[in-house]
Amino acid sequence: MGLLDIVDGHSNYVTMYGVQGNQLGHEVISAQCTVDYVLKFLEVDRSVQRDMIEIQVSNISKYIQYGLDGNDIYFPPLIFSARGRGEFNAENSQFRIKTEDTMVILDGQHRIRAFEVLKKRLESRRDPEDQKKLNYIKNFPLSIQIFKDLTIEQERQLFTDVNTKSSKVSNTLLIMYKENDLYGKLVKDIIDNHPSISPDKFEIRAKSTTTKLMTAATLYNIAITLNDGIIISQNAKLTIDEKNYNVYKKNVEDFLTLLMKYAPDQSLDRSKYFILNPKVLQGIAKAVYLLKCENADFDMENLFQKSVHLFDWSQKNKELKQVGIPFNTNTKKYRFSVGTRVITQISQLLLKKYSKKTGNVLNV
Repeated sequence: MGLLDIVDGHSNYVTMYGVQGNQLGHEVISAQCTVDYVLKFLEVDRSVQRDMIEIQVSNISKYIQYGLDGNDIYFPPLIFSARGRGEFNAENSQFRIKTEDTMVILDGQHRIRAFEVLKKRLESRRDPEDQKKLNYIKNFPLSIQIFKDLTIEQERQLFTDVNTKSSKVSNTLLIMYKENDLYGKLVKDIIDNHPSISPDKFEIRAKSTTTKLMTAATLYNIAITLNDGIIISQNAKLTIDEKNYNVYKKNVEDFLTLLMKYAPDQSLDRSKYFILNPKVLQGIAKAVYLLKCENADFDMENLFQKSVHLFDWSQKNKELKQVGIPFNTNTKKYRFSVGTRVITQISQLLLKKYSKKTGNVLNV
């Protein structure tokens, strides 16, 4: 089964190599073709597809960018319904479809949309490196399955079955597999070698945790915020390099050591305390970064002693309501999944407490 690489200009057919089989009584062709060709015959029928979820497209784009950075990436097969279009020749193992015909996508529209967005973005650039990336995108091989003769009802059922039984790879796992990413390397180094926190305190597979200190993805975000002051790292210009790597790593190690030292004794009980919420941790890291910007020699333990340690991290804290962080009256807990504003709010609350305690007027 090879890449789609044949366009029959004389008969106006697009041809791809594949194998024919049967699934649940339906004829299906399994093949492989490039992103560029999928975009040629792609059709989205809203009567069987859901609306596009842009955040999902964005997350997939990050994964593709991971591939553009030199890593191996994998996608499950895209599923199409040919609705009687195209024909399979068993003698030469080729499926061909007229260039003016389309096939309806049943699973994978967010995947192919992410490729399309990146492709259009790179097409507007002339930098040689961007052109290499464009070539990578256009020729990226995708496995596809083509159902020949499904009814609309069968298409909808297949779409429903696929999308209620699938799950995506977590950012945590992606961090652990990252290559050519110094912050990713830093995270793995710290998880494996922190002087006082054992590796089993970190979640390295799932996207969240209720029993461990934090996920690898959370640690990754903390490291970037602590050293670069950046809250969202996508497309951001990061300053980490081989020269400052050990300094940045030491900053993060010290941050974790101080967190364990000054956090409430039962901080792992997330029903009582919110200090280990990922955005809260980034807020603490942001406060440290801002203080270091004011004074490069600032000792972050001062913030932990005079602010973090004295802050009310319990779910009964009323100060958070005053700054607009939503509180769920049913669960009796604060909700921190309301964007990046929460990170800034936590940072400012800590700096305010630090300023009152020390009498220092902060210009941050």
